[in-house]
Amino acid sequence: MMSRVFALLIGVDDYKSGRIWNLEACAHDALRMKQWLTQDLQVPKENIALLLNQEATKRRIEDTFMSHLVNNPAIAEGDALIVYFAGHGSTLRAPRDWCEGKPPSVQVLCPYDHDTKGPEGRIAGISDRSLFAMLAELSVVKGDNITLILDCCFPTAQLGSSSRDRRFVRYTPTAKATPEDLFSGLWRGAIGQRFRGEFGFFQDDCQSHVLLAACRPGEKAMEWKEGGKFTSEFLSVKDALPLHRMKYSDLSEHLSKGFAHIQQHPVCVGRRKDRVICNGVPFVADTSLVPVDGEKDRLRLEMGAIHGVVEGTEISIHEHNRFGSINPSLDSFRVYEVHPTWSLARRKSMNRPGGRGSWARITRWNSRTPFRVYVKRTCSYLFRRLFGRSKNSREELDGIPVNEGLNIVQVETSAEADMSVGVHTRDVRVQNLDRLVPPTAHPIIHLEKDRSRSGAILSEAARFHMHLHRINATKPFHESLGMEIFPLDPHTQRRVGPNLLVDGIAAISHSEGARYAVVLHNRSDTDLWPYLAYMDSNGVDIQLLYHPQPSSPVPPLRKHSSVEIGSAGSGIPPLNFPFPDNQQQESAFLKLFVSTSYTSMGLLEQSSSAHSHPSTPVPPPTPTAKSKAEPQNWDTALACITLRRARAGGRV
Repeated sequence: MMSRVFALLIGVDDYKSGRIWNLEACAHDALRMKQWLTQDLQVPKENIALLLNQEATKRRIEDTFMSHLVNNPAIAEGDALIVYFAGHGSTLRAPRDWCEGKPPSVQVLCPYDHDTKGPEGRIAGISDRSLFAMLAELSVVKGDNITLILDCCFPTAQLGSSSRDRRFVRYTPTAKATPEDLFSGLWRGAIGQRFRGEFGFFQDDCQSHVLLAACRPGEKAMEWKEGGKFTSEFLSVKDALPLHRMKYSDLSEHLSKGFAHIQQHPVCVGRRKDRVICNGVPFVADTSLVPVDGEKDRLRLEMGAIHGVVEGTEISIHEHNRFGSINPSLDSFRVYEVHPTWSLARRKSMNRPGGRGSWARITRWNSRTPFRVYVKRTCSYLFRRLFGRSKNSREELDGIPVNEGLNIVQVETSAEADMSVGVHTRDVRVQNLDRLVPPTAHPIIHLEKDRSRSGAILSEAARFHMHLHRINATKPFHESLGMEIFPLDPHTQRRVGPNLLVDGIAAISHSEGARYAVVLHNRSDTDLWPYLAYMDSNGVDIQLLYHPQPSSPVPPLRKHSSVEIGSAGSGIPPLNFPFPDNQQQESAFLKLFVSTSYTSMGLLEQSSSAHSHPSTPVPPPTPTAKSKAEPQNWDTALACITLRRARAGGRV
């Protein structure tokens, strides 16, 4: 899944000026916002610019705003853009001819070097007028899907002199900067632009962005050591309510409920405040959830044997299929009848009341294929000491939590294993020993020492192993399926040279930037729907390189014909096999799944490695209108690929 979310996060606790009272939780709040983006919304780290404390100077904030947002070629119009600031707010007396009307003061955000001398004079913060001009420029080139979040304040009454009054409020008076310094620090794009200064940052008719502010103008934004009250409440709401259908204006009302005991009222302003948060962009369809239909106690699921479902597979039922929006399990079912692309399930417990949902996720695969793991004996004790055995854990492998139903078993020697795991001083090292992987292509994956991540990599590896090895035992089309791999001319994108795939194996001398085409052959008497997966054995990633559209009137892989993927004229971008920079050899598989009726295969995808690349967009599963009695079948074909880095002059 490619994230279409980009953010600039700013948190300032420590200020350069000795006259400004330092705060305690702003940097932590910015880090918590980053954690929400990366973990809940799966936003790549490179999509987030984070400026903390001394990094967050006025010049650095403005430069990062331009480079990371305005001039970022990766951002397309309509992508969700978030600008977050936690730190002190302040006000200065408005200079003459500052803006339309006669506002008594100007609201400013206080960067790290606020109220200190800079190369162009004393720094008077980032004014409301400057920031509005910056956001207006951004909206012109990247669209108006911009959210400005301010956890600071601009109180009308001055703070008391006691530390109690100042310590917990995100506001500071400006002692030395003058109204004239506002002009010298004004954003160049604001010069000559109209601005209604009496409303400061709180412009209700603003078109460029929506503002979520910690409090009303004149109120105080409070913080404790645990974090800002506003940011903490925001992060608690996302854990309690589904955000994918919540409007900004509704969010502000929900946030207000957490401030009943203090005089702080969150505010939402902007002409598009009735829009769904971030225009719904972060909350894409989660392809691991499939539609269900049926009665309360028995359901039909739009996944079957081709997906790895077997009798005994267990599922959870959910209300929606949106990624990054809270979606708790409402009920549990167990599969009792399996067909090629669909299955039937009944409730696990008839005595316990359950909720009604429209989407299902696999919670226990009930895999028939054992995944054998060797834990190095010299490390077993360290594993138990490092991860600790939890009394509440479901299943563990020598102290590492594992997902039930993936048939993970521990073996005595590495010769018996599909994977080996070892603990070292600084990291956990995992090596794929699958018998299908060439012996020379077993690089070691280095992981941080983290209990949940170690459990996740084992589960991902076990799913990878299950999908790699499973087949349709009847093999209805196995002898009729074929694949070919061709290099492409870098200029014309046309096939050059011979087929690289011989007897199911392709040994490729790979050059930087090389692209490839795959040709799928169907020699059977049946039209088929093809799905081509790239399975990276070094990172246990599974990415779909080709997935047909459900709107296609006929199966793309017609009987006694072929489909070309990636070459000029195919309508599909050339294929790029990922190759980590630090490796000389890469081992992977192309696995072709085919079915006689369309199904969504998105739930196969998983990505755990740093060098994974965006896969082909997979249409989300939709309820089918096909009859259960319609004959169906499925099959697979597998190709092993070994990529060796080509040296200068074309030698390997």
